[in-house]
Amino acid sequence: MSAIDFSGQVAVVTGAGGALGAAFCRELARRGAAILANDLGGATTGEGTSQAYANAIVAEVNEQGGQAVANYDSVATAAGGQAIIDAALSAFGRVDIVISNAGNQRNGAFGSLSEEDIEAVYAVHAKGAFHVCQPAYREMARQGYGRIVLVSSQSGIFGNPFRANYGSAKTALIGLMNVIAQEAPEGVVVNTLFPNAQGGRLGGTPLEERPDIAFMKAAGARSRHFIEGMKPEFVAALACYMASLQCDRSQHMYSVLGGKYSRLFVGLTQGWYSPGADAPSAEDILAHIAEIDDRSRYDVPLSGLDEMDTVLAARKSLRLDQ
Repeated sequence: MSAIDFSGQVAVVTGAGGALGAAFCRELARRGAAILANDLGGATTGEGTSQAYANAIVAEVNEQGGQAVANYDSVATAAGGQAIIDAALSAFGRVDIVISNAGNQRNGAFGSLSEEDIEAVYAVHAKGAFHVCQPAYREMARQGYGRIVLVSSQSGIFGNPFRANYGSAKTALIGLMNVIAQEAPEGVVVNTLFPNAQGGRLGGTPLEERPDIAFMKAAGARSRHFIEGMKPEFVAALACYMASLQCDRSQHMYSVLGGKYSRLFVGLTQGWYSPGADAPSAEDILAHIAEIDDRSRYDVPLSGLDEMDTVLAARKSLRLDQ
């Protein structure tokens, strides 16, 4: 088994000052990567700025003999995303890895979220990933090599209450991954990470005042059984694999929770096929809904064309196309 080594490579980590971002920076730097540590330094809601977060992880990496520089631009604008990548190019001359990890949260009941709550979260998670990865992708395509790791959330694929803005923004990263992976030239790989870890920025709403207190208590009751696996380092190990030369898989989704590592995928049941020129009725759908819902047989399309191929396979099974 070959060792994962990042010597000579440059990694851009957004949200680098938080618990996960800092763990990513430490592990990448320990394995030889030069780090561009980006962090706006705001509160967990995304408000305010501070250079202290990015500066702290940069100082730590450099004190350990690594190479790191700080950047404080916002991922929420195209200009900010370009400035982040330009800073990496100016400092180190290339960009090999992007871990799009910057985030914020403004949790609340679906019916109560304000336009600002929605836009602020979308601007950082969905648009932010786009703004940072687009200029980085152009550099990666030019040099013929790159690794993009989009940091999503279980809220974006399984859902968690009081996170409609956050969860839907995180789901957008799956669509972004799917399209980049299909367009990317050989050598450029993009995957999505679904992390779970404890630790974060100080502050925020006290537990007893949170709208999702019931969910948080239920999650805490479960996670206490595997609390040792909730350290950010457990996530950093997977992130570093995904950022490595050895990761030759693209358009994959990987989850880590409590020391358990899994691949996520979107499946399409084989369903029910109704060929011919006449559309079925709603009653026909009702009559076949169990067959449509049946998850015992499924496909995993990786593109719209792949889904079309499942229809062609259904026609072939009925001997409609000879």
